[in-house]
Amino acid sequence: MMHTRYRRAKADRLIARNPVFYKLAEPIFLSRNFQHLRDIVHHDASIADHTVSVAYHSFVIAHAMGLRKHIKELVRGALLHDYFFYDWRYARPRNGKLHGFEHPNEALENARSDFGHLTAIEEDCIRRHMFPLTPVPPVYFESILVCLVDKVVALAELVAAIRINQG
Repeated sequence: MMHTRYRRAKADRLIARNPVFYKLAEPIFLSRNFQHLRDIVHHDASIADHTVSVAYHSFVIAHAMGLRKHIKELVRGALLHDYFFYDWRYARPRNGKLHGFEHPNEALENARSDFGHLTAIEEDCIRRHMFPLTPVPPVYFESILVCLVDKVVALAELVAAIRINQG
């Protein structure tokens, strides 16, 4: 009998690791537009995989440091930091400018459109995650953490993508 090995997406594996994280992430993660991010390539997998990875690792670090007051805003901001719906390798943001500089603004517009009012921390996580490429630094601990974790996760994904292409 032949068995097909099913490998769940990275986002699905991470989201299920911690019930507190799942409860915080669920409303965004299960939304219809967020699910579209599963189909858009980003480094070694999808935008959904990337943003869940950033959110999960930010959550774990903040939790370990005992910084839980704004944990919901941290998770939401991290999940929405790359909330854009195009393949950045071939397309540009709606305003036609360069992806690296402009996608935080498009992600923020999309997040507001789909999820309504965002807190200052959530907005800062989204708007400032590309620092220092974008000139204004993040101002909250949560947005600084998302910015730093995003860099580490992106680097790990880039290395994985290079290995996949070499193998």
